[in-house]
Amino acid sequence: MLIEFKVANFRSIREEQTFSLVAGNVDKDLSEPVIDRDLPGLSGVRFLKGAAIYGANASGKSNVIEAIRYLAEFVLRSATSIQPGDPTGAQPFKLDRDSARKPSEFEITFVAEGDRYVFGFSVTPDRVVEEYLVAYPKGVPQRWYHRTYNAARGSYEWSKPSTSFKQDKSLQGKTRENSLFLSVGPQFNHAQLTQVYGWFKRSLRFIHLSADWMLHPLFTAEMVAKPTHRDRVLGLLRSADVGVADAQVREVEVSLDEFVQNTPPALLARVRKEGLTHSPPKRVEIKLTHKADGIEPVALDFETEESAGTRRFFSLIGPWTDILDHGYAVFVDEIETSLHPILIKELLKLVLCNKTNPNGAQVVFTTHSPVLLDGSLMRRDQIWFTEKSPAGATQLYPLTDYQLRKDEALAKGYLAGRYGAIPFLPEGLKP
Repeated sequence: MLIEFKVANFRSIREEQTFSLVAGNVDKDLSEPVIDRDLPGLSGVRFLKGAAIYGANASGKSNVIEAIRYLAEFVLRSATSIQPGDPTGAQPFKLDRDSARKPSEFEITFVAEGDRYVFGFSVTPDRVVEEYLVAYPKGVPQRWYHRTYNAARGSYEWSKPSTSFKQDKSLQGKTRENSLFLSVGPQFNHAQLTQVYGWFKRSLRFIHLSADWMLHPLFTAEMVAKPTHRDRVLGLLRSADVGVADAQVREVEVSLDEFVQNTPPALLARVRKEGLTHSPPKRVEIKLTHKADGIEPVALDFETEESAGTRRFFSLIGPWTDILDHGYAVFVDEIETSLHPILIKELLKLVLCNKTNPNGAQVVFTTHSPVLLDGSLMRRDQIWFTEKSPAGATQLYPLTDYQLRKDEALAKGYLAGRYGAIPFLPEGLKP
């Protein structure tokens, strides 16, 4: 479970910005979006099943998600995919000289295997300059490790860890300047670090609906082929009012050239890396059956005859049900891409409902759709905004910063510019 995230000096974000999924004291009668979790040291604190981030184009809302993605990928790959001397991938704010020379900073608070942790690091394009991990198994902070780079000495200094942390100094020597200790430890089976690392590996997910290759229908197709999942997928398709009554999935032999041409780049790279080749190669053929009054059911080819919205929804069903089944924390950029807002609302209801989301999955998404600003769907502490300052820096703030009437029409207020986070075009566009 994600609790809080902080970032500074990354892409369009200059000053530290804080994003929180801690529930406030507003909308107490809307309890479905709230997670009740008894954590040591946080008695009475409740958490949210998700949030929406609104903002004008280029205001930085996607960069909030990209910051979390960068943190997660650096944890998972810095020890294995970044070679000695390689850049870290940090992207500091570039619109002023001071920030461009300073490190990017990240901190995340989360719950893994029932325990609360705070993990953070500062990083330049060349090296990690600080990294720390604090555990709260009994509500009292235990500093597991803290390393800082001493530029004068050209070496790292490690603070004395808590007695509850199993220290292995040999791992410190194996941690390069461009990698994280949290990434190195699990490669050598450090049990405590592996548990924390596992949360980033298993519990965080990222979906970008505007990128076809990142949301491939294969996952949903595999679920259709399984008797244990088929009815659930078809139920969602039939209830979505896209005219689909059934689905058929089968493997078809293709030439190697066709296989390469029609396989998404990310999946093709995995196939080449892991050697998951067929002889001859095969692709999955999907056909969705439609019914209309007065005619026999007709099966349409998924790739060539279905609408972009139907393809997108079908491709999303598999990952979405997987999110609910496993209680993932998921970040979705541009959730309204090729999907009707009413359909998005229904997908969100599945996450926000205790019955359909018993495992506490969380979904954070960016959007422009005012339709989702519905007080009966989401609480006011679930609505966030991004706006650019005159210096070109992203400001992230919650709707709860404003004094609102309980019955206020949020969509109307947003479109009127009351909360900011919309384009400012006093004279309109000029060709």
